[in-house]
Amino acid sequence: LVDIKEVSNLAHKCGALVVVDNVFATPILQKPLKFGADIVMYSATKHIDGQGRVLGGAILSSKNFCEKFIRPFIRNTGPSLSPFNAWILLKSLDTIELRVEKQCENTHKILDFLKSSKNIQKIYYPFDPNFKQYNLAKKQMIDGGTIISFELKNTKKDKKKLAFNFLNNLELIDISNNLGDTKSLITHPDTTTHHRLSEKEKISLRITKNLVRLSVGLEDVNDLIDDIKSSLIKTYK
Repeated sequence: LVDIKEVSNLAHKCGALVVVDNVFATPILQKPLKFGADIVMYSATKHIDGQGRVLGGAILSSKNFCEKFIRPFIRNTGPSLSPFNAWILLKSLDTIELRVEKQCENTHKILDFLKSSKNIQKIYYPFDPNFKQYNLAKKQMIDGGTIISFELKNTKKDKKKLAFNFLNNLELIDISNNLGDTKSLITHPDTTTHHRLSEKEKISLRITKNLVRLSVGLEDVNDLIDDIKSSLIKTYK
């Protein structure tokens, strides 16, 4: 996590602008502009849409910045949403708060299960009291979000194969790089979202071969936990 207020104070002393990609935190759980950020960006394909139907994005800033920089860019390059896609995203905003709150509730219950499992060796979730930046998360976020990452317990098996077996043994949770969907999705960052990074860069970001990232959806949380539990049993048998 980044201390938005501290970074904003430092940047503004140097005359720099602060840009925050707030897609993981969502506009419901974190308000970067209140902490001094100048520009906030979203992939609207994630939580804002919530059902993987359209591609889109959003940029939030002052009226002056948008008029001076964003409007000319859009006018000259043409990255405009179709009317139908814009309508889809506007309608999705009606339910984003309800969706995110329920997804967070499910995520906390899955966190509790993972902490009790002997087959999980590390968990990364901002509102886990054991998370190193827990106090910072509590200071600038309303809740920990809908994304939880965890490392499978290392065995003599190949780490990547271990992770792949776990993913393939899931039945309810789908394998996908997307996130923020009403459908629970899981991915293997080492070979997908971060595959272009060097091994040194991956290590610095704690992207290990036995790390998986789960985007928690709106399914019955007991079904999700049962799916994870069943996959762990099959993976470690």
